[in-house]
Amino acid sequence: MTLGTAPTGAAVLAGILAPGDALEVSGEGRLAIAGHDAAGLLDRFGSPLSVIVADALRTNLRRIRAAFEPGWPAPVRVLYAIKANDTLAIRTLLSREGAGGDCFGLGELHATMMSGADPARVVMNGSNKDAAEIAAAVAAGVTINVDSTDEIAYLRACCANGNRARVDLRLKVLPTDLDRHVEQARPTPGGYVEGVRRVKWGFTVPAAADLLRELATIPGVDLAGYSCHIGHLSSRPKAFAAVANAIGQAVTALRDLTGFVPRTLDIGGGWPPDRDPSFRKPGLSASTIEQIATATTAALRSALPAGMAVPELWIEPGRFLVSNAVVLLGRIGAVKRDAGLCWAHLDISTNNLPRIETGQFHYTILPADRMHAPMDETVQVVGSTCFRSLLGADSAMPAPRRGDTVAILDAGMYAEVFSTQFNAVPRPAAMLLSTQGADIVRQRETIADVFRQHRVPAWLAG
Repeated sequence: MTLGTAPTGAAVLAGILAPGDALEVSGEGRLAIAGHDAAGLLDRFGSPLSVIVADALRTNLRRIRAAFEPGWPAPVRVLYAIKANDTLAIRTLLSREGAGGDCFGLGELHATMMSGADPARVVMNGSNKDAAEIAAAVAAGVTINVDSTDEIAYLRACCANGNRARVDLRLKVLPTDLDRHVEQARPTPGGYVEGVRRVKWGFTVPAAADLLRELATIPGVDLAGYSCHIGHLSSRPKAFAAVANAIGQAVTALRDLTGFVPRTLDIGGGWPPDRDPSFRKPGLSASTIEQIATATTAALRSALPAGMAVPELWIEPGRFLVSNAVVLLGRIGAVKRDAGLCWAHLDISTNNLPRIETGQFHYTILPADRMHAPMDETVQVVGSTCFRSLLGADSAMPAPRRGDTVAILDAGMYAEVFSTQFNAVPRPAAMLLSTQGADIVRQRETIADVFRQHRVPAWLAG
């Protein structure tokens, strides 16, 4: 099927470029990533290939910090949420740039600390932390975001040995006006705020007041402040302002009930990148991070108690830092035309971008070595696994050919960490492009790697 007015890949890219993108199109119509020809990278390192751009990570980190600092009179700390992408090279680069960290569980704590992150700017999250996790967090010197009553006993046990534990208390806020400002791409029965009430995270003001009083009785516990996170919230500044206002109101209410004044206020993540696959549609987000940060800090400051010392502001971006910093490259294999449709099979699949199937993410797909060719055919871009593996439905592409290079943008968030080996397909290599050159930072898996942890009992093997 052909399209009436056929744009080119270069024109599509020009309309959606964002700060931090390291993408250019040569006069010959070839896509370059940080100065490296995309097809040439596959020739050199194999296909498929995950390409990470160091300068994009730095730009995104500096940009979000600069977005929040003008509206906040106290220090602003950026804590990378490693759950978005746990590639150690990414985590290490962000540590060198001064980013702290948001960890969930021992694995993420291990990766964050081995990357060189400053423990004074690292938090441990989770509503089901066990004694071993609390002990590890205390030993590492990171802040524990208390999110269950069980943690009280674990903290008492740790601190009984003379240890000190720095903690925040995680709050649950329910802004009454939030539903008006949230795009309901994934409608929640009863509304968005009802969905927040039902999730497992945080404590409302009455429960938090009781826990504050109990934490204050534990020798060795340094109660630093509060944390609150409502993820994947919206692209609208007013949604973030509504949450910030509710956080400020909770801090005020808890000060009135307990007298506690926080030194730090961790308002979590959910900050959308300029192009956000999770919003299920192409193009740029409705608002910039600068607009969102301005609305957030203004609402939070106005809701805090008058005369109270302004706490440090901590934010936990994940997808904002890594989304556009990674491009997934692959090649077209079989092309099938039948039943009025065209299917282009890639050596990429939803194994590599599983949130397409589990979250209906939408990714921009570009013809990397034919960026000046008219995108005049409607193509079903699919992976080669035995599921539908629909990477792009009704995608505009130049008439696909075996061997063509395809680039999928914004593959940095929740791709590596959710990836699978369905059909026993090994996962691709990842490389980092920087001023130092091109470095492989995660080896390509082999079929032997897929089955490396499997064991067959001797009685079966024999």
